[in-house]
Amino acid sequence: MRRSNLKPIVTLLATLVVCAAMPMGCGNGSATNAGSSGLLSGNWQIAMQQNPPSTNGESESGFLLQTGNSLTGEFALSDQTQCAGLGSVQGTLRGSDVALTVNQAGETVTLTGTASKDGSGMAGTYSILAASCGGNSSIGTWTASPVKPVTGTYLAVFSSGYTGYVYDFAVSLTQGANTGTSIASLSGKMSSSGALCGNSLNLSGVVSGTSIVFNFLASDGTAVGQFRGTTSADATSMTGTYDFVPQTGGCGGDAGTITVTLQPTQTTS
Repeated sequence: MRRSNLKPIVTLLATLVVCAAMPMGCGNGSATNAGSSGLLSGNWQIAMQQNPPSTNGESESGFLLQTGNSLTGEFALSDQTQCAGLGSVQGTLRGSDVALTVNQAGETVTLTGTASKDGSGMAGTYSILAASCGGNSSIGTWTASPVKPVTGTYLAVFSSGYTGYVYDFAVSLTQGANTGTSIASLSGKMSSSGALCGNSLNLSGVVSGTSIVFNFLASDGTAVGQFRGTTSADATSMTGTYDFVPQTGGCGGDAGTITVTLQPTQTTS
């Protein structure tokens, strides 16, 4: 019987939001796409390039809420070994000028620049003032892209790394409300006629920026597998890896890669 690398749910979510422990319910909203309707409200993926250039690129991801000229939210800083973590966001948008301050454990990240008139992106310069976390202060440039809600009907193609077997799942996903935290919840279902480890499963997970993770749940709520990967900014595709634990009924465990594609909306005449 093959062994699985399935990690505990709390550990899995902690990897995504870059904190020591994060329960599944953190940042949950109702299963809608509701949230502030401000231009910059939503899920953002921010790439930062240090000046002078460094191979250690940094990124921020999370959600913003806009009320009038005010911006609030929460970002997770990743790709940094010493100062990675969560931070509250305060900022302003005046005309096209945007300013954000992220107060993270041991450091303050300041981002200033401009936002496009249609909310399709932001860019500017940043500075990191590192204090107690042991990292280095730095300056550089940043660009930000909005990430659309991961909601819809998808086709997931599983490619087993154990057997080479390829099989499909029909997947429905709904992203929860933007509550101004670093993550939003994901819920859904998936079904297959030829899967190796369960043909009808529930889904529960989170998204932050383009990073996405969800657990495969049996009918009794037991986690039997997991997916970790990234979504495209327009939420039409996802790629990543999966892992199933050994189960009764002939499943000896499985792991491999997944490609997920949004399916066209079906209309009736």
